[in-house]
Amino acid sequence: MPKKLTDREIEELYDRGDLRLSQERNDFLLPQVLDFVQTKKWLNLHPEYQRRLVWDSKKRSLFIESLLMNLPIPPVFLFEWDYNRYEVMDGQQRLSAVTDFYENLYKLKGLERWSDLNGRRYNDLPPKIKRGLDRRRISAVVLLAENLSFEERQYDVRRMVFERLNTGGQNLNAQEIRNCLFSSPFNDMIVELAGDSLFDDIWEIPRYKDHIRGNHISAELSNNRLYKRMEDCEIVLRFFAFRKKSNIRGSVKRMLDKCMEDHMNSSADEVEELKEVFLSRLKLCQDIFGNDAFRLYDSDGKSRLSKPLYDAVMITSDRLFEIKDDLIRNKEKIAEKLNEEMQSEENYELIVARANTADAIKQRIDKIEEIYKGSI
Repeated sequence: MPKKLTDREIEELYDRGDLRLSQERNDFLLPQVLDFVQTKKWLNLHPEYQRRLVWDSKKRSLFIESLLMNLPIPPVFLFEWDYNRYEVMDGQQRLSAVTDFYENLYKLKGLERWSDLNGRRYNDLPPKIKRGLDRRRISAVVLLAENLSFEERQYDVRRMVFERLNTGGQNLNAQEIRNCLFSSPFNDMIVELAGDSLFDDIWEIPRYKDHIRGNHISAELSNNRLYKRMEDCEIVLRFFAFRKKSNIRGSVKRMLDKCMEDHMNSSADEVEELKEVFLSRLKLCQDIFGNDAFRLYDSDGKSRLSKPLYDAVMITSDRLFEIKDDLIRNKEKIAEKLNEEMQSEENYELIVARANTADAIKQRIDKIEEIYKGSI
């Protein structure tokens, strides 16, 4: 049991500033915001990937109207990860509303007080209105990196801020936080794989390629349960997190976090190889089970897609990939054996009802591997 600190030790800890942030507050003119984004001094302005509950044109327009009327708006939060280089931790959608409007990417709509401006882009505004908007400011709270002596502390601080900020009205979930914190080619690959057509078809997600056009996302996709809060990306990540037996320990959240951490510096070649591994294993699952690869059926014939079953089937397909031809030749036996085993209350509970612990994950994978091997 760790030693309990005395009051004096607590005060000394406070004086050292190890658990205190340095911050400053600045106001920026809207044209400055545009310049900082264009010169990449401010990063992470992709709300369609940072958070998929994206503002529509009306909400963006009302925000511009609020700026024009000089109404109070919440500050954005920036993290200074290097001197004079900032990551936007909260406020991506507000800043994107400004930068996209200045770049004439959308027309104003649904304005209430300035309805005469509806249908106009920035370049279409009267000169005095443009000048008035150019004089408006956005406040930013800047968290400074200078007192964070090593990278791990910076990661801890960024995570804490992401988890506690709630200025947008809805807390980020674990995968949205990972997506913000671990910006990397590996993270980009996770998003790309979640948009693979075979993956989308199996998980009943509207195909990305048919529903994303530039910055426009169809209502059908944006309202999809798995897409909306990046659960599709988390499903992809689970494969990489559970792939090595030695990594299956601790909580699922920690396993997924650690997987993202471990691949932060993966090279382009390594990421491409991982991508091909995932797609080939997914294709093998489809070759054996069709598009019902991760679907469980109950005694009434009703079915549902199962993440635990996905974990076990995908990892088993990875472990036995070298004998994939044998597996495909015996696919009917494997499917029949799996269906037979799932009639057992014990096995069904293992896959569906048991807590999602490291031991349960290992047991599920071992059970599916046993079924594969027993069918060839």
